[in-house]
Amino acid sequence: MKRILLLLIDAGGGHLTAARAIEAALDHRYRGVVETRIVDLSKEVKSGPLRKSQEAYEWLVGDGLWLFRLLWHRERSLLRPEVVAWLCRLLAGRTLLRIYQSERPDLVVSVHAFLNHFPERLLRKTLSSRIPFVTVVTDMVSIHRNWINPGVDYCIVPTERARDYAVRYGVVPERVEVLGQPVDYRFAERMGKKEDVRRELGLDPHRPCVLIISGGNGMGPVYETARAIASRVPAVQLIVVAGRNRTLEQRLRSTEWEVPAKIYGFADNMPELMGASDLLVTKGGPGTLAEAFTVGLPVIVSSYIPGQESGNAQYVADHGAGIYLKDPAEIARTVGEWVSDAGRLNRMSANATKLAWPNASLRIAERLVQLSRAEESISVLRPESSSTLGDH
Repeated sequence: MKRILLLLIDAGGGHLTAARAIEAALDHRYRGVVETRIVDLSKEVKSGPLRKSQEAYEWLVGDGLWLFRLLWHRERSLLRPEVVAWLCRLLAGRTLLRIYQSERPDLVVSVHAFLNHFPERLLRKTLSSRIPFVTVVTDMVSIHRNWINPGVDYCIVPTERARDYAVRYGVVPERVEVLGQPVDYRFAERMGKKEDVRRELGLDPHRPCVLIISGGNGMGPVYETARAIASRVPAVQLIVVAGRNRTLEQRLRSTEWEVPAKIYGFADNMPELMGASDLLVTKGGPGTLAEAFTVGLPVIVSSYIPGQESGNAQYVADHGAGIYLKDPAEIARTVGEWVSDAGRLNRMSANATKLAWPNASLRIAERLVQLSRAEESISVLRPESSSTLGDH
């Protein structure tokens, strides 16, 4: 049985979602042939700042956004690949070495920008033969240099724009492949008629439905946007997802709505919620957008994280699949116009579908299994001096 490790740092939610989508696709297609383990280094280390990755990320994309801009800048980033590699080695070197030794993988896959240089080099130094190392880029079009390590065996990217960056930063073109954004393969399954999905969710089967989400952490003016739509567009019904934001969820649940409204915290039935909706209002996260494309949902991008998500809103607009608007009143006005114009919604839905890679996770799983078979024997680990690894 082949063993595949998926490496990530769980900061922001999208990396873990992508890893789980790949894991589910591998299990669905290769159960009994492949054993997959998701390794979140922020949870594996016993102590140190890496364990605070999620809290640090939430601060950086909130009050610390000024610092995030400086850290992210693609060409002049303070976090250059060599700096990130050194930091990760210091914070998690011994932990990752222990994992390599205990798991004895046939393939290692990174789904995080910070885990493409140091983990690949450590793998080469600690294994006596060349076990493949693969990067699966989970940002859509705005790719930071840390994603790209010319030394990896294969680099899987979601879009042609991302491929251009990978080649520009040194990956041999033959080792870069566009396979789409990894999303849960259930999004590619037929959901049935929209009206039937609405009935199952307790919604009005014939009333236009607007889905409002803002990432796993419920960032941005979700409440204000929902209130603006409810008060200005009486013809619709709402699904509002608060994510892990308990304060937002409670505020939404305690509100008296002018239109029918379903409130969720962290939702694990996103295929159904999207399948019931006519349009999506969301932060410009790549995973959410890819899911929307898969089910043909027109999108209003209401916010985005500078840097890694900055190109996503333009990507949606350039392809006629939606628009970027940040003012809740403007969003409400646009929702009203769209739901009253079925022709426009249908055209944008068709454009969104053209951007979809509905079988991306299954195709990624197939490619990973092919790559894992390039090394048929489990290698013997060579000892490395613990003084060079950090992670005390």
